[in-house]
Amino acid sequence: MIQERHLKDKLGWPDGRRMAIMLTFDFQGGEDVKPDRSGKLNHEEWTQAEYGPRTGIWRILRILEETGVKATFLTCGGIAERYPEQVKAIVKNGHEIAGHGYHHEVARDLTLEQEREVIQKTTAMIEKRTGKRPVGWRSCTQSPNSLQLLMENGYWWNSNSFAYDMPFLWEENDSTLVELPRQPFGDGRTYGHRDSGTPNDALVIWKGLFDDLYEESKLGPTFCPFQFHPYISSRPGRARALKEIIQYMRKHNGVWFARGSEIAELTLKLAGNASKKAVLKEAVGS
Repeated sequence: MIQERHLKDKLGWPDGRRMAIMLTFDFQGGEDVKPDRSGKLNHEEWTQAEYGPRTGIWRILRILEETGVKATFLTCGGIAERYPEQVKAIVKNGHEIAGHGYHHEVARDLTLEQEREVIQKTTAMIEKRTGKRPVGWRSCTQSPNSLQLLMENGYWWNSNSFAYDMPFLWEENDSTLVELPRQPFGDGRTYGHRDSGTPNDALVIWKGLFDDLYEESKLGPTFCPFQFHPYISSRPGRARALKEIIQYMRKHNGVWFARGSEIAELTLKLAGNASKKAVLKEAVGS
């Protein structure tokens, strides 16, 4: 049976820094736009979603380069298959590629065997495109089988829980999986839809999330994860808000912008699982 283990006061960030900031981008396209009952596809919805991999990803990468931070791209296998140059550019710029299903499947609707196939197929495609086996995962929802399947397929971290503020461990026998929790304030919620919401409102929410956790970091290390989507936050106007929140956070002392696997590596080390460190370093190319 899989059990939670929390490190509590054992968890801290390099060089005594107060906060770890993880910028994640769920890199998908029109996978979640399905044909209606008559088999017709909503062309407007589809092309809005496809803006991310076809156009917006280049703006996102430019913003990350200009602000000097590294991020984690939770990438659908289908995106890696359809857009190899974009995936190569992400890796070339020092960012991490992790898994996000193959066609953005709703994990809780899959059988165990179907979900296993999705994980294995996604893993193989990302490895084919990047030359590195992904070690991180975030699915569209989580099934009762997800954690076990990720352990079975050699993953080291997952990012699906909203239940805690700090990273923790899932353990079963000799298997360990780091959980990098999310906060429910990603761009999919702050904007509400692909073509609604305002950048100023999103900034208020994001700054509020950061400010509260930064204030709490006076008491002990904190973890501040962000969940963005290239097809949402790369649009003109919204891209300005993305750049502004990064610049705002960078002005604060004691913050550490880290990729998912860097945080997982440190968590495993502090938990006494240092033997996995080499695998993680190879996975992120550090």
